[in-house]
Amino acid sequence: MKITIQKDLLQLLSSNVEPKISIILPIHPETPQIENNILTYKNLLKDVKKDLEYNYPRRDWNDVVDKLENLTLDRDLWSSSSKSLLIFANNENLQISEVDHDVQPKAHVGSTFLIQDLFVPEIADRPQYIINLSRDRINVIDIASLKAIEFAEIHSNFSDYYSDFDANSNLNTGSYAGLAGAYHGHRTKSEEQQKDQLIYYRYLDRELAKMNKEKGFRFIISGLPEVLDNYLSNYGNASYIYDVIHGSIINLSQNELSERINQIFEDQKLLKSQELMKEYNQADRKDKVINDVDSIKHALNDERVKSLISFNNGDSYSVDQNKLMLKAAQNKVHCQVIDTAESSDLPKISAIVY
Repeated sequence: MKITIQKDLLQLLSSNVEPKISIILPIHPETPQIENNILTYKNLLKDVKKDLEYNYPRRDWNDVVDKLENLTLDRDLWSSSSKSLLIFANNENLQISEVDHDVQPKAHVGSTFLIQDLFVPEIADRPQYIINLSRDRINVIDIASLKAIEFAEIHSNFSDYYSDFDANSNLNTGSYAGLAGAYHGHRTKSEEQQKDQLIYYRYLDRELAKMNKEKGFRFIISGLPEVLDNYLSNYGNASYIYDVIHGSIINLSQNELSERINQIFEDQKLLKSQELMKEYNQADRKDKVINDVDSIKHALNDERVKSLISFNNGDSYSVDQNKLMLKAAQNKVHCQVIDTAESSDLPKISAIVY
């Protein structure tokens, strides 16, 4: 079960039908973990059912509980490659949002949905592949699966490209021969290899740029330092490059590679949070920040709110805050959650006003 259409989700979140059920949990896509994902969900659902039975007549939740119980049979859902599931439901509708950030498992039944995890900053335009450069080939790693793949569109071995490129390659075709590695021309063998690389890199840059333009793909580029530096000196500003890993990733274990990738994403997330805090501090110095729930509510009604920020210190899931964030989302106001330390003196929620 793959969701979510944003319009349908917002329609459900805006519904007046109660009880409103939120089930939020992390998931792990590895096959041995799928049963654990389902077990975590069942335990949260058990808490939900107890709350419903105690506080609401059965007619108000019987249909939705049937739908929630049926989710345990959806193997695709529990093997999702996303990090977390946010499940929102009432007797009218059920929507699931798959997100790529960590959450704490929680369930809630009441007059509002717990929506703050929808606004935790995620990395926009995440890269799909790693291109690892070596002296005579590239290796392509699918970031979602961390497995090596091959592109049908791109020659991964330099020699394969040259065999298709003989007529226009300007190479010394057939120039290598004999056990001693004889070759024509006045260049050394290392010079020939460098020229081969430059020709292939020009081709690779063209093909990656094409995939970026036509399919929106972005890439992490890695490789042996001397090879990587050579490539980046010519194409380091290309729009298809998301980030760079300085060093070959070929001999890394999947866990080591996953850690490297996650660190890149965490660095990007931190950068986004720092940018938002800079905006917040600038607005605060200009007296353009309000922190009181009632004041923010009035500002939202008057359409004076530019952005809404929840500072999450682990205790930021109040009903009032979630209602404010829903109202802001309905008004198409930018909302974001920033994680803070438990000892932070920042307010739980703030609005930057015009």
